[in-house]
Amino acid sequence: MTDPTLSDATAGEGPSNDERAAWAEVALLAFGQRMGMVREKLGADEDAFLIVADLLADLAHWCDRKDVGMQSALEYAAGHYQTETGGKGKQLIKKTD
Repeated sequence: MTDPTLSDATAGEGPSNDERAAWAEVALLAFGQRMGMVREKLGADEDAFLIVADLLADLAHWCDRKDVGMQSALEYAAGHYQTETGGKGKQLIKKTD
């Protein structure tokens, strides 16, 4: 059975979610290599969670310096992600109070 979170609700309308994930991996690999956290590829030897977290923290610093609203950007990204996954994605879900 296929994981429903991998559904591609925008198939045929542009890049696939697999392509989007591959682009993100390129960025994470470049960042991880620059920080000395990754050698050649993301794999079992690297903690992907820490690489993502460190990149997000550094993006927050960049946003501070460029006056970009990171929280707003994340909310905007969440809308794209939920559309692209047909609302079945497990990430960037709004928490209910």
